[in-house]
Amino acid sequence: MSSTTPDNLFSVNRVEAFSDGVLAIVITLLVLEIKLPVLPHGAGTAETIQVLLNLTPQFISFLLGFLFVAVFWVHHHLFFSLIRSVDWGMLWLNNTLLLLLCFIPFPTAFLGDHPDNPVAVCFFALVFMSAGLAFNAMWRHARKTLAKEDQQLAFIANLAVKDSLVGPLAYTTAAVLAFISPIASWVIFFAVPFYYSRPVKKMISEK
Repeated sequence: MSSTTPDNLFSVNRVEAFSDGVLAIVITLLVLEIKLPVLPHGAGTAETIQVLLNLTPQFISFLLGFLFVAVFWVHHHLFFSLIRSVDWGMLWLNNTLLLLLCFIPFPTAFLGDHPDNPVAVCFFALVFMSAGLAFNAMWRHARKTLAKEDQQLAFIANLAVKDSLVGPLAYTTAAVLAFISPIASWVIFFAVPFYYSRPVKKMISEK
């Protein structure tokens, strides 16, 4: 979709294409944070397997980061399939979201190296919470415009505003639980992408 109104400064297609490129790079950087293990000279099968098993937290944190970014990409695509125009405010809200998503490889790698550390778990949760709030802000901004264009789209946006708060609330809970039970935080980390992996039409019909 391209801009058609005077106050619409940017093409939706360009914004979405730029965002897709950024998200693709973020997902690539996630796997690069998994460092190759150093094997002793002449390491046997058992020793090699043990070295790989020691990387399990890093593999799991990578999976979490990948799922998170993948879910964001799906919902981001849905978002821009509904939006007909991108104003200055929406452009910078989207840039803020991309800023936070670009940062994700760091807390993901930090969590992988220190899976039981409350600070690492809390930090991971807070970064993901911030990204969720940024996306919620985009939906709130879009809801104002969609309300003027199409009542059905406005209805969907209103549901999305509410639904997109589930993640930030869950991650806030995980951040607090990090100092009580890091395992509980890990459960929440996996539960959130699962929640948002539901088909969008099903999500709307359940409301």
